[in-house]
Order: sequence, then C-alpha cells, then structure tokens
Amino acid sequence: MTIDERTLAEVLEARHWMHRHPELALHETQTTRFIADRLRAWGIDVIDTSSGPLPGARSTAPLRTGVLAEIKGQAGPGPVLALRADIDGLSIEENPGAPYASVNPGVMHACGHDLHSASLLGAARELSARRDEFHGTVRLLFQPAEEAELGAQKVLAAGWLQGVERIVGYHNHPGLPVGTVGISPKPIMSGNYRFDVTLHGCGAHGSKPDEAADPISAFAAIVSQLQTIVSRSVPALQPAVVSVTQVKSGTAWNAIPADLEFHGTARAFDAATARLIHERLLEIIDGTARVFGVKADIDWSVRAQPIDNDRELALLLASDASSYANVVDPEQSMGADDFADYQHAGIPGVFSFIGSNGAEDASGWHTPNFPGLDEILPYAIEYYLHAVRVVLG
Repeated sequence: MTIDERTLAEVLEARHWMHRHPELALHETQTTRFIADRLRAWGIDVIDTSSGPLPGARSTAPLRTGVLAEIKGQAGPGPVLALRADIDGLSIEENPGAPYASVNPGVMHACGHDLHSASLLGAARELSARRDEFHGTVRLLFQPAEEAELGAQKVLAAGWLQGVERIVGYHNHPGLPVGTVGISPKPIMSGNYRFDVTLHGCGAHGSKPDEAADPISAFAAIVSQLQTIVSRSVPALQPAVVSVTQVKSGTAWNAIPADLEFHGTARAFDAATARLIHERLLEIIDGTARVFGVKADIDWSVRAQPIDNDRELALLLASDASSYANVVDPEQSMGADDFADYQHAGIPGVFSFIGSNGAEDASGWHTPNFPGLDEILPYAIEYYLHAVRVVLG
C-alpha cells in the first residue's frame, strides 16, 4: 500500500503533540481525548468505554483512559483482528533539545509510546479509507498503563478484547536502523518479575552495633548472594537477570536503623526459570536474614509475562514483509511488555520490533535522551496495514 501524504502529515503532527504532552499510567486523559477526537474526525467508530463495563467484562470498574475503536471491512464477514499501541509516558525528565520536547515537568515519552500511538492512528486513517479491501473487523486498542498499573490486565478485565481472534503489536527499537522490522516466532521479550523486601531488625546507636540487629549488614550479604542465582542456579545457556534497583533505610548518620526496604526485578524467558529464580530468591533472603537476626517480609509479583508469539501468525506477518521493510530475525531483549498478557490470556498474537534509530551511540529505552526518530512512522504504519492485509485481506 502507498500511504497517503496527508496521513503522514497528520501522523507526524500527532506524534509531536503526544511527545510534548506525555502522561503517566492511568492519567492519560489528554492523550485519550486527543486520540478519540482524531479517530472520530476520520469517521471511525469510537466505543464508549467510560460509562460502564462492556459485555463479557470481569470488572465492573470502567477504564477512564485509553481508546477502543473499530473499523468494519466491507469485503465481507471475517474475524476480529486487534491492533494495539500503548499511550503512557514515564517519570523521567527529558533533556531539552527537540523542538517538540515534553512540556510536562518530570514526565516524558522515554519509551516511544508516542511513536506507537501515532503510527496506529496513521494505520486507522488509511484503513478507514480502504474498508472495501478487507473482511471482518479491525479493533484499534490504544492501551493505557503499559509502564505501570498492569494496563493489559485491566483491558482484559474490562472486556475490551471480547471476540478478538488475533492481536498484533510492536515496540520501537533504538538499536535497529529505521526501515528494519524484526518479526519472529520466538519470545523476543522476557517476563518481568518484581520483588519488594522489608528487613525488620533492631536499631541502635552507631557506637553500639552489638546492641543492634543490623538490617544494613544483612542487606549487604543478601544483595551479594542474590547474584549467585544467575551464575550458579540458572542453566548456563538460559538468559536471566536479577537486579536490585532501590534501597531505603535510616534517617540519621550516626544510628543503625531498625528497618530497611529494597526492591528489584528479575527477568526470564520461560516459567520454569522464573519459578527457579523465585524459589532461590526466597531461600537466600530468608536464610541470610535469619543468620543476621532480622526478619524478612518478601513480596513477589508478576509485572509482565514473557512474550509468546504465535508461530503461524508470525510466519504470516513475515511473509512478503520485505515489500515495505528490511526483515531481520531480532535478538531477544530482557525488556518486557504487557502485550504478553493478551497472548497468555489465549489470544494468538505477535509482537515485533521496528527500528527507530540504529546509531551506535543511540540511547536506549527509559533514558532522558531517548532518540525515537520520526522516520520510523511510515514503516510502523505499513506493519499494521500489512497485518490487516495478510489476516483479513
């Protein structure tokens, strides 16, 4: 398909607007209104999701942000294919420089969700003008709260994907050149598991450590031993990560605190490895805490499942994809995306990478200099259009 020049102009304008106005998870009110207004202006049916639960919903609480819309093909009946993009930003202060830099202090689109949403808007405009070229229904999902607040699970609970038979999404990849698309039947992103731990000891004056049950000493031993999970427990050829990322303790420089809390993440590509990491983490924290005479409260939560691409659909999307992009077999990423929740809920889906930079010094996701380039937009639009063509054409 050739993308209309007006579509590209409107998509570029939309990307810049969304980049200037990032909003955090479940607070994407301006973004939601902006997207819905654009869709309605193009004659696309936007589904009312704010006044109550949809048929088949497991939750009675409606989602207040995010957009759900449908475009019905005129070539005849067919399945329902969902196209998904995420819309939320991050709590990161953007380095100034771009003429469309964030105007919201401390919030930016540091993961490129503005690119995802803008390209899905572009695909929507094109599909609305070409309804006679496909069967069935395209459901447009502009998902809130991917970065936090378990947005995909909320979408499922709200019934937004009732009747969907396949789902397609992507993530921009600054490590891949613009014009590149990575489509694979393998899991390209890991599961994301969070651990939150509080160590309860006994405080004392810094001059009398013998009177304390010191949570800081216990933590120092724990964080060292946690690194042996990957090096000594996980099979050598199995990718895995355990990272402690946040520590809080104490209020005075000359006193041993009574408590310490720390947080972190684990990453794995399959349930067995995640289960092994969880078991070893519990054993190490609890056992080491007891050695130091402190008590450990441990919480483990699944933030995102591993991406589990449907093989048949992945091969279908890869077929003839070279007509619009350079197709590569992407490297696996220890990043995570809750798109996987749709797949693990039983909806066959494919999640791909689309190159958004490719420079050797390009900053990665979640950095103040995130470099997602406008030039990705035509390729991302074509990715969505190609999915409709091969599934519903």
